[in-house]
Amino acid sequence: MKLFACMCNQPQRLAAALAPVRPTLIAQPPVKRWGLGYVQGGDVLLVRTPKSSELPVDLAAPLSELRTDCAIALAVRDEAATLGGTDNTPPFRFRRWMYAQTGMLDTSGFEEVVPRLLEHVPEYLRRNIKGRTPAEVAFHLFLARLHDEGQIDDPNLPVAATRRALSAAVRMIQAELEKVGKPSALGNVALTNGRSMAVARIDEPLRLRRLFVIGDRGEREDFRGVIMVSGGDGDPHDGFEDVPAGHVVLISRELKVELADLAP
Repeated sequence: MKLFACMCNQPQRLAAALAPVRPTLIAQPPVKRWGLGYVQGGDVLLVRTPKSSELPVDLAAPLSELRTDCAIALAVRDEAATLGGTDNTPPFRFRRWMYAQTGMLDTSGFEEVVPRLLEHVPEYLRRNIKGRTPAEVAFHLFLARLHDEGQIDDPNLPVAATRRALSAAVRMIQAELEKVGKPSALGNVALTNGRSMAVARIDEPLRLRRLFVIGDRGEREDFRGVIMVSGGDGDPHDGFEDVPAGHVVLISRELKVELADLAP
């Protein structure tokens, strides 16, 4: 799998800022399906390709023609998933939220716990579940935790509240899987409401890099951004820093970056 998530302060310059790291955003084949979610004009928009590819997929390619300050993309490898179709292609969306997860990409070992997990999800959220992937169920567990706190539609939700809701959803999934003796790799998670972002390292390496734009005279311009990358092929190294296991990268509306323990 290849996952990346980014935010910046100047949508028109994101493509230029990503240029130095573009090789790390290419998913190597075989790719089962891939998708990109981005924010434009306050709306969450999706570009999802449910068809397999035997060629490398440049996940950042659509961003060269878009203006966005917030994006999440994920490519699913052929051997990692059995489910197909657009509805099973990440990222997943609800109102201003979008979500992608590198683990739990098929239903093996998970179908047994889904009914119990969905008991914690309000009916209006369950109606938004279109596909069959465990990752989409995990997304709606996260949304349910925000619903319980009355924060699901808060555009200025503090990143600490996002962390708590994600942590609660992860703990619930892990507990239910342990009950039936079917542990599952949860992978890493990226989610955003377009104003802030959280990217968690749960089971796989995750790396972070600050983004800049260099002017014609070699000066660093007033662009500010950050990108997180998770994926086994073309691992990023130069200019990236490792996110510790069990931690989450929290990015505020002001692009303040904080590393926090995923557990409360």
